[in-house]
This record gives sequence, C-alpha cells and structure tokens, in this order.
Amino acid sequence: MSARVSVTATIGTACRLVLDRRGELFRVGLVFILGMFAIGVFAIRYIFPLLWVQVPQVGGPVAGRPMPDPRLLPGMLLMLVAEFILVAVFAVGWHRLILLGPRAGGGLGVGLGRRELAYFGRMWLCLLGFFLFTLAFVMVGSAVVATMPDVVALLAGFAYFLAVIYVLGRLGPAFAALSVDQRLGFDGAWRATAGEGTRILAVYLLANLGWSVVTVVFSTLAHALGLGLLAPYAFLFVNSVLSAAMVAVLVTINAVLFRQLAGWRPPGST
Repeated sequence: MSARVSVTATIGTACRLVLDRRGELFRVGLVFILGMFAIGVFAIRYIFPLLWVQVPQVGGPVAGRPMPDPRLLPGMLLMLVAEFILVAVFAVGWHRLILLGPRAGGGLGVGLGRRELAYFGRMWLCLLGFFLFTLAFVMVGSAVVATMPDVVALLAGFAYFLAVIYVLGRLGPAFAALSVDQRLGFDGAWRATAGEGTRILAVYLLANLGWSVVTVVFSTLAHALGLGLLAPYAFLFVNSVLSAAMVAVLVTINAVLFRQLAGWRPPGST
C-alpha cells in the first residue's frame, strides 16, 4: 500500500484533472446529461403532480380512506433505475478516461455493455445493503432514541450519514477496478483502504460540502432571476450539466484513491 491519503491533495488533484478534461465532459457525459434532463422533465410533468393526488382505497377495513396515487411508487422506481443506469454508463467512461487516458479508446460514456451492467449491479448491491442497514438503524433507533432528547436523535442521524459515506468511500476502489477490468471486489477494496477510512471520509465530506456551496449559489441566482419559472427546461438542463460535473469530480476522486491505494498502473506505464 502507498503513503497515507492526503485530503487536500486528493481533492486538488481530482479537481485539476476534471478541469484539464472539461472539454471531454460533454463527450463522455452526453448520455448522462441528456438522460438526467429527460428524467427531470418526466418528474415535473408526471411524478410531482402525483404527490398531491390521493385516491380512495377499495375494499378491506380501510375502504374509502385516501391513499397515494398507485402510479407514484412505480414511477419513482423507474426514475431510480434510469438514474443508476446513467450513472453507471458515465462513471465507467469517466473512470476509464482518468485511469487509462488515450488507451481508453472512443465510445466512452455512450455504451451499455458488460462493464456498465456490472457497475449497475454493484450499485444495487450497495443500495440493498444500505436499505437493510437503514432498517436495522430505524428499528434500534425507534426503541432507544425515542426516549432521548432531540439533540441525541439529531446526532444519531448525523452518525448514520457519516457511516454511509465512510463505507461507500472504502468500497469505491472496487468500482474503479471494475471499470478497467481489474479483479477487485468489495472485500479487496476494503483491505486496500484499511487505515485510510477517516481520511477518505474527510475527502468526500469536503468535496460534497464544496459542491453544496456551488448548488446553493446557483439556486439562489436562478431564483433571483426567476429562471425556474421563466425557463424551467433551461434550468433543468443547467442542473444536468452541473450534476455531470459533480459526478465527474467524485469519480475522479475515486480513481485517484484507487490508483494510490491499490497500487494500480495502466498497462505499459513505468
């Protein structure tokens, strides 16, 4: 294993790599940007209106009581699946661009092949794991935190958030490895990041904090200009581009950590 992870150096390197390759964002992220724009339009036109629609239940002891529109859950699940596919396609392409450079070849971020489907599958495995973890956390929390002050419940929620980011950060190298056809599963990623979890957590927390500032500034300006009301689709498209930039930064951080902690080098390098 290489030297300890430097939080500032990792973030700085990732941001510099993304800026150096900013011209590639629309090529590698084109499918992601257009897809996220389409999902946003679908959400505005079909999903958000269903949030305020209630229909009476038919039959059973609660017949006649209002319930959410039955189309809401399938629609949200469809959006989640589509977003995961788009992230998988873009992330594999961007991982390969950062890790392989010219060796990556063309077609980055525009295909749905073996690598992308495997990436998609690992994302769902993580989602399932965190669903089970959340279920256990809620069950324990409802029995323990309910008798505690509100500040304790708040701290417990924050601890849960940190635990999620910590685990995802340590599993991240497995996704980078998959993108460049290396055999490194979740167990291997966990071993490769041993002793670096706290610093990896700090890297992702600072990266997300920085991006939150960008999001707040953009949202404030858009609200002041009335962009959401006057040009909602332009607002959606800009949001899609910003989302692509954020994913690119996070994926680049993951690629940098994989290269450093797993000791991987592209074929033919010295």
